Order: sequence, then C-alpha cells, then structure tokens
Amino acid sequence: MTVALQKFDLHGKTAFITGGGTGLGYVMARGLANLGAKVMIASRRVAVLERAATKLADETGATVLYSPIDLADRNSVAAVAERVVGILGGVDIFIGNGGQDGLQLIEETDDDTVERLFQVNTLSNIALARGFIPHMRKKRWGRIIFSNSATAKCGTFDDGMGAYAATKGALNAFTRVAASETGHDGITVNSVIFGVFLTEIVQGVLDSIEKTQGAHAAQAFLKNYSCMTAVGHLGMPDDVAGVIQLLASDAGRYITGAEIPVDGGLTITMKPHYAG
Repeated sequence: MTVALQKFDLHGKTAFITGGGTGLGYVMARGLANLGAKVMIASRRVAVLERAATKLADETGATVLYSPIDLADRNSVAAVAERVVGILGGVDIFIGNGGQDGLQLIEETDDDTVERLFQVNTLSNIALARGFIPHMRKKRWGRIIFSNSATAKCGTFDDGMGAYAATKGALNAFTRVAASETGHDGITVNSVIFGVFLTEIVQGVLDSIEKTQGAHAAQAFLKNYSCMTAVGHLGMPDDVAGVIQLLASDAGRYITGAEIPVDGGLTITMKPHYAG
C-alpha cells in the first residue's frame, strides 16, 4: 500500500451513520467499511437495517452493526447516542445523513412541520455530535460529516421547501462553529452539499410518473433535472463514496468547516444545459 493510500486506512476506527440503510447512506457505510472501519448504521426501520447490515457485511467483510433510531424523537436520539458509545466504545466517525423533506408554501407552513423538520434535520445532528465529541476529544481524533442539500445554497427546485432549506442552512452554520470549537483536538467537521442522485427514491418517482403519465413524461422529468447540472446528468449513488472516504480519513485531515458540493455543478450553473 502506498503512503497516499495508507492515509485512507480506517482499520481500528468506528463509524456511526444515520440513514445508513438505504440510498446514499448505504453507499457511505459501504465506503467506510471498505476502508476497514467498524460501522453501525441507524434508521427507523429495523427490517431495512437488518437487510442492509447483512448485505454490507457480505460485500465488505467488515463488522456492520445496526441500531434503530427515530430522529424526530429527542429521547430516542439521546438514548441511541449513549447506547452507541457503549457498544462501540466511542464513535470516531459520525455521519449525520438521516433527514426529512417537506413541501409546504411559506404561508401554508404550520408550526408542527417546522418543528419536526428542525428536529430531524438539525437538532438531532447537534444532539448526536454532542454525544460523540467527548470521545473524539479524548482520542484527539474525530470526523463529523453532515449530509446537506443544494437548497441551503441556491434556493429550491420546487416551491414549498422554505422550512426544509432553513434547517439545512442552520446545519451549515453549526458545521462552521463546531469545526472552530473542536479543531484543536484533532476533530474535523464538514458539510457535504448533495445535488440530485438517482437513488431508489428518485427512481420510484420516475417509475410512478411513467405509470401515471407515460414514458415521455418520465423522460421529461429526468431531463429537466439533469439539464440543471453542469455535467448534464444526475449523480449515481456510488459518486458519493469518494468524498466521504476522504473526509472520514487522515487523507482529509486538513479539511474542516467546509461546505463541499457533490452535485455535478448544480449550485454553480446559472442556466439549463440542454443536450444538443
């Protein structure tokens, strides 16, 4: 193994990933397991976690554990943070990937929706980071990575995402402050700004459109989103693994407080790039 590759080695490290059973979270978990980390994934659905943990272990040969968590429940979040530290002996890498969106026009957004979105997308991440940072400080090594959204940087694709975007903007602010507070103890804190990826959820939307409106409508939907990127197509889930492996390892030890776009140029494109 070359010196450069050795910096990516995560043997002996523990990682906890919310939303790790499906989609981009699953890819993140696999990426860390492939580098040797002991991984625990978490989400609400136990059956999904069981299947994902078994599949991840088969694919990587790594130890993969799981824990149910309800990010909307403060008591659940606090209990899981304490339990995870006990099971893993501390968490070296925390990826806050779980989240929830919502579509309500600003004037129609109710307090319950705002409070739930902030709890799931922002407050739960702060609470989990608070639970894991003491262990990281003792080891003088830690990595915190938050999954964020292009909506926090450049507005939204659809009307009705004001509250959601606000929760993601708040998470970016927390990223910067947490990075400043913990950097002297060898901890980095970063936010990855994701664009649109062809995950199971997006594929499900395409399938639904095709079923109800026809193949032409599904292709139009795909083209509309694709042409908003600089590269002209949506991301594939595997496209997220590299940046997560970088930020979670010593290879990225000098990157902190950053908002890193992994979006195919979505946040820098001023006009649609229609295919010729």
